[in-house]
Amino acid sequence: MRVIAVSPESKYANEADMIVRLLQAGLMRYHVRKPSWTLADCAALLDAVPSEWHARISLHQHHVLAESYAVGLHYKDGMAVEHALLGGRICSRSLHCLDNLDTRLNQVDYAFLSPVFQSITKHAYGPSWTEADLAAALSGACAAKLYALGGITAANAARAMAYGFEGVVVHGSLWQAADPLEAFARFRKEAA
Repeated sequence: MRVIAVSPESKYANEADMIVRLLQAGLMRYHVRKPSWTLADCAALLDAVPSEWHARISLHQHHVLAESYAVGLHYKDGMAVEHALLGGRICSRSLHCLDNLDTRLNQVDYAFLSPVFQSITKHAYGPSWTEADLAAALSGACAAKLYALGGITAANAARAMAYGFEGVVVHGSLWQAADPLEAFARFRKEAA
């Protein structure tokens, strides 16, 4: 099962070390989503991660850093892709509506569709579609690979895959654990 992680929004002690350890443990990509961080904060995090891991990291903010680091870029739903920055980089976006699956995926390598299940980190935030609607939407051909985000746990990851997702995105189940690395290892074992 392909697994991507999204960072905690706030500062996390030894996050650079945790990024490397998660990637070494089999995490496919690490998405840095830090809405309140400055450009300098994001650059400092990237500087703390050895450069050989940068190609498996994607930035949600401060895309200009791609001029100095070999990272991927992630775009919010509705945000225009900055083609001048891509230069062969991995490009992804977030989607929150099944109606956008056929129109918003042409310029990206993959996308997150959320929330697939009830969110772990956002109270009362769950899917706005039925399971049947989701399965029907995912049964058609998509221009990019789709990853399930929102409420992903070891208990429901296989269910997400059965809908037709390429993989899953972990966030709350990872960062609410006492040891994210141990939680990731347990997730991979239980969700396989």
